[in-house]
Amino acid sequence: MKELWVKNGLVFTEEGFREINIRVIDERIDSLIKNEAEPLIEETDTIIDASGCLVVPGFIDAHVHFNDPGRTDWEGIETGSRAAAIGGTTTIFDMPLNCAPSVTNFKNLLDKKEYLTSMSHVDYALWGGMTDTNLDNRLELTQMSKGIIAWKAFMSESGIEDFRFVSPVGLKKAMQAAKEDNKILALHAEWEEEIDRLTAYYKHRAGINERKAFLASRSISAEEKAVSYALDLAAKNGTALHFVHISSAKVVGLIEQAKKSGVNVTVETCPHYLIFDEEDFLKNGAILKCAPPLRPREEVEGLWDCMQRGWIDTIGSDHSPCLYSMKATDSIWDAWGGIQGVQFTWLSLLDEALKRKINLKQILPLGTSNVAERFGIADRKGWIRPGLDADFVLIRLDESTVADKQSFAFRNAYSPYENRKFLLKVKKTILRGKVIYDDLSGVIKEKLGVCL
Repeated sequence: MKELWVKNGLVFTEEGFREINIRVIDERIDSLIKNEAEPLIEETDTIIDASGCLVVPGFIDAHVHFNDPGRTDWEGIETGSRAAAIGGTTTIFDMPLNCAPSVTNFKNLLDKKEYLTSMSHVDYALWGGMTDTNLDNRLELTQMSKGIIAWKAFMSESGIEDFRFVSPVGLKKAMQAAKEDNKILALHAEWEEEIDRLTAYYKHRAGINERKAFLASRSISAEEKAVSYALDLAAKNGTALHFVHISSAKVVGLIEQAKKSGVNVTVETCPHYLIFDEEDFLKNGAILKCAPPLRPREEVEGLWDCMQRGWIDTIGSDHSPCLYSMKATDSIWDAWGGIQGVQFTWLSLLDEALKRKINLKQILPLGTSNVAERFGIADRKGWIRPGLDADFVLIRLDESTVADKQSFAFRNAYSPYENRKFLLKVKKTILRGKVIYDDLSGVIKEKLGVCL
C-alpha cells in the first residue's frame, strides 16, 4: 500500500473551495480531512505541501488531435501528452482523425490502442469516427462502440482524405447507430453546401483581402444551419448529441433552447474562441486559422455571457497541430486549419476569467466534472472525492507563466499563445497519486498514462 498526503491547500470540492487535506492510498483518493494548519518543513515522497495553492481536479481535455500513429511529425501522443501535463491536464480524449489511418473501422481502433500503449504521460480515451463510408456497416460500428469514448462526425469536409464528412442523409444513419449503441455523437457542425458556395464566391473575388474572404466563406449561418438540422434529427431519434468547438453565442442559444425542450445535447467551446477574435486573425494570419473561424469581438463577449449563464457545458482545446511549413503558405486557403494550445488551455481560460472577475467555481467544472459526467467516466475522474482517481493540479494565483517558445512541449514550437503572460502558474500535476509534472523539475520520464 502506497500512501500520499496533499496538505495545506485550498481544495476544490463539490462544496466549493475548502481548506482540507487529501489522503491518497495507491492511486485513489481515500479521504478528505479537515486541515489543522500543519506547518511542513519540507516535502517528502509521502507528503506534498500545497500551501498557497489551489488544488483542483486534473483537467480533462475531450478534444485533442495528437495524430499518432501516422503523422507524428505533426505531433505524437508523447509530446502532446507532455504538453497537456504541463498545463494541468491529466486525461485527454484523442480524436479519430489526423492519425493515419483514421479510426473508422475496428482494426484501426485496435491497432491504435496497441500502438499507444505506454506512450502517454496522461490517461487517455479514444474517439471513433463515423463517415459516409462506414455508416452501412452496423456490425463493425457496434464492435467499435465498445472500445471508444464516443463517436465523432463532420458535417463538412474535414481536410483529411480518409475521413469524409457525413451527408445530411447519412447523418440520420449516424444518429440511429449512436442511439442503438448508447453512445454520444459529437459533431463538427458547419453546413458543407453553404461553405462550398461561399468559398467559390469569395476565393476568387477580386479586391477582397484574402483573410477576410476566408472568414466570409465560413459564416455563422453555416454553423447555425448545421446545428439546427442536427438538433431536429436528434430530437426525432433520441440521440445523445455533443457539439464541438461552437464559435457563436447565437448558436449556443439554439442549443440551449433544444436542451430545454428535452433534447439530450451538450456544447463545447474552445479557449481560442474566448481569447482571440477575427481582428487577431486578420493581423496574424494562418497561425490562427481554424474551422469554424474566429469571430467578431461581440461574439467573443457573447460566449463569455453564455458561460456565465451556464449554457456552455465543456471546454476543449481542439489542439490540432501541424508542421510550421503547413502554416507558412503563400495563400491562407492552402494553410492547415488548426490551433496549437493544449499546454495553455487552462492557463489562458482561468487567467481570462480572473481578469473578468468570474468566480472560478463557475469555470472549473467545464474541464473537470462536466466532462466526466457527460462522457461516463465520473466514477473515476472529474472530482476530488473519495474513491476516485487521485488526479490533481496545484495552481498558484500569486505567480505567473509566460508562454515563451523555449517552454513549448508540443512537437512543433509555435503557437498563437506565444509571449502571452498568464497571471497564474501550474506548480504540480498529479496523475493517480503520482507527480508527473513539477514546475521545478519538469515532466517525469516515466509514462504512466493508461487507456480508459
